Amino acid sequence: MSIALWYCPPSGSVAYEILSQLISSLQTMFPNSPLFEPHITIATQLLCIDKDARNQVLTSCVAAIQSINKELIKNGKRDPLVSFKSCSIGKKFFKKVTLDCNENKYLMSIAKIIQEMYSDTELSDSTDSFHPHVSLLYSDVKPMSKAYSRIIQQRVQDTLDIELDEVEVNDENTQMSWDVNSKNVISWNIPGTFKIVNCEGPIEQWEVLGSVDV
Repeated sequence: MSIALWYCPPSGSVAYEILSQLISSLQTMFPNSPLFEPHITIATQLLCIDKDARNQVLTSCVAAIQSINKELIKNGKRDPLVSFKSCSIGKKFFKKVTLDCNENKYLMSIAKIIQEMYSDTELSDSTDSFHPHVSLLYSDVKPMSKAYSRIIQQRVQDTLDIELDEVEVNDENTQMSWDVNSKNVISWNIPGTFKIVNCEGPIEQWEVLGSVDV
């Protein structure tokens, strides 16, 4: 069973509603692609089939957030856990269109802890193993045509009210990439929601096995 841990913006929040709108908008371009809720995948292949094990994972998430909160209060600083630096069109199904996140040290730390404690595929010591992102489209269309790429760029810009500047691509798994050229990019911090999701089988059959608001 492929079980993942997601970090989602709070349901009903501005971030949740705008990102959901963008996901739906891009899905209409590719009717065979699935709909899904906005999230960052924190960990995969979790070893938590039974309820007690799932509760343990969620308890660890709460403890991690409480620790982060104490440090943020101490430092008088509250940068968003999730903010975006770029948008990409990729060559892989689950990363067809993504918003790529700035590497927040607290989010990176949570991912490393959860993977090491509860996953059967540990992260390496290098932060290169975790690239936080919010997927906007799952699709096996490849390559993406220039016409569709331009439409995707425009829809992302219009929905998020940002400018995207095309940059050179140096990654073999990426077809196109744009830097976000805006100071007021949508983001979210705490509160948020951790969800344990059974990602086995068709995407429309994925099931939330447990969640906790933080």
